[in-house]
Amino acid sequence: MMLEKDHRKADRMQLLRYAAVDSLSAWGSWQLFNVVRFYAFKSTTGFQQLNRFLWNEKALTVSALVVVFWLILYTLSGYYHQPRRKTNLGDLLQTFFTTLIGSLCLFFLVLIDDYPESPELYYSILLSIAGIHFGVTWFFRLLQTAPMVVRQSKGYCNVPVMVIGAGAEAARLKADFNPNQSNSIYKLIGFIHLEEIETTLPAHEVLGGLDDLPSLIKKHQIEELILATDRSQLALNQTLLNRLYPLRLPVKAVASTQDLLSGKVSLFSLFGIPLVGLTPDRMPFWQQQVKHLLDRILSGFALLLLSPLFVYLIVRVRFDSPGSVWYCQQRLGRDGKPFNMYKFRTMREQAEALGPQLSFVNDPRVTSYGRFMRRYRLDELPQFWNVLKGDMSLVGPRPERQYFVDQIVKTAPHYYLLQQVKPGITSWGMVKYGYAGTVEAMVRRLQYDVLYLENQSLLIDLKILAFTLKPLLTGKGV
Repeated sequence: MMLEKDHRKADRMQLLRYAAVDSLSAWGSWQLFNVVRFYAFKSTTGFQQLNRFLWNEKALTVSALVVVFWLILYTLSGYYHQPRRKTNLGDLLQTFFTTLIGSLCLFFLVLIDDYPESPELYYSILLSIAGIHFGVTWFFRLLQTAPMVVRQSKGYCNVPVMVIGAGAEAARLKADFNPNQSNSIYKLIGFIHLEEIETTLPAHEVLGGLDDLPSLIKKHQIEELILATDRSQLALNQTLLNRLYPLRLPVKAVASTQDLLSGKVSLFSLFGIPLVGLTPDRMPFWQQQVKHLLDRILSGFALLLLSPLFVYLIVRVRFDSPGSVWYCQQRLGRDGKPFNMYKFRTMREQAEALGPQLSFVNDPRVTSYGRFMRRYRLDELPQFWNVLKGDMSLVGPRPERQYFVDQIVKTAPHYYLLQQVKPGITSWGMVKYGYAGTVEAMVRRLQYDVLYLENQSLLIDLKILAFTLKPLLTGKGV
């Protein structure tokens, strides 16, 4: 636990350093660009003296906004995410692409109204701002990343990983973790032996078997698992994945020739250990950030806009049957963390006096007005509060109770994959399958949610929200 806290503290400090230096770089490069702009394109500035051009009230305001703009762009691009996974080459490429996008935005937002003497000057201005910003930003980022890369090559501040397997594939993988190569991001903690594969590694490098893995992950704060088995052994690999899903860690494998030919390995991976993910990847980080922001804005707007409807539903539920207006139930969210999910009560009091039970069509426990609310899914509206709090998202796999999760994973261990993301008010499973009245139905609905995980994007989320409107408008929510 102390090691985990040290990693988190080091990550936070590193991110603060990157953000602080990026702020200074953004401000300095903008001022340097303005100096070049003043002397090279003086007629476009409207000023005769440099100090008045740089330090007037409007210029200072624009400079501050430019710094904020770059920090937002860097955050959305994911640059401040997972600082211990940075490389010099990765910094170079990411700085280049964000500079290109950001410079184009600033050109059209700030500079295009300067009306230079000739259209050709537009190209010179754009190249100037992009070149200066890229050079200054990457230079100061290099001053931070290069020492960290050197420290990682010496075994410090690495990402701890565990290899599943201790046979011939694991021995070949071990050679790729040579710190003198460009693979120093990861620190190989040890190997897990498998009964199906003969162990060929030294005994001191094999830390235990699959049963020991949970305690070893906690002890060494493992962040990723790498599967070292023959990829052609499909049955064995699927069995292993079923054992690894409950650990809620990314599982990867060394890329095969087929993976390379199919384009599953990114350019960045080719400069380190070429790995492919065996668990679904989350949507690009910038999309995650935008989704998080939209969740908060839209849920807040929905709560405000629907407040008169909330008042009406509160009154109707109150007079429909004895009991509380609200129904609060503990569900499992992202990473399996429990949270309280809110609904309008649609069942009679003590509906689960005999224990947890799933609802079904024509369930006698449902009140008369509760049946109407379920048809139009009005009972789900309080979950906008869960979204605003950050427990849920607008779109994501529906959260379940621990009682039913324990039953689902007996036949579908890959259910744990759903807990990689925040649960949602609506989901692809709800759109395509609807409510599930049995555990078996939950398992069948699971395939749609896993499909969502493998293809998640903002565009897919918008499509799911659009498809969700149909049962709401037609009264076919249940």
